[in-house]
Amino acid sequence: MLGGSYTDSIEGKYCQPDCDKPVSYLLLNSDSSFSLHTVLYGGISRHGNWEFIEENKIQIRTTKITSPNNPYQMPPPQVITILSNQELEIGNTLYIQ
Repeated sequence: MLGGSYTDSIEGKYCQPDCDKPVSYLLLNSDSSFSLHTVLYGGISRHGNWEFIEENKIQIRTTKITSPNNPYQMPPPQVITILSNQELEIGNTLYIQ
């Protein structure tokens, strides 16, 4: 963003493939907490904290996983790329507002 920062506008709900009928969605809260929910793999929810690590990157750290099927091992911290104030990339997957 020219002359600005993503800091003020990063909070919100990001969905994949879209927010009308999401398969997965990421909620970034203003208190630096997050939740990531997906219907894949029988439904998994991850909760934790996020922080800026570069101008266009944030890192999430999962502190809790909820799943009806299997216990899951806590994943390592994950880097998310901010493509715009309405698009995030997690791995090779695009999430939009």
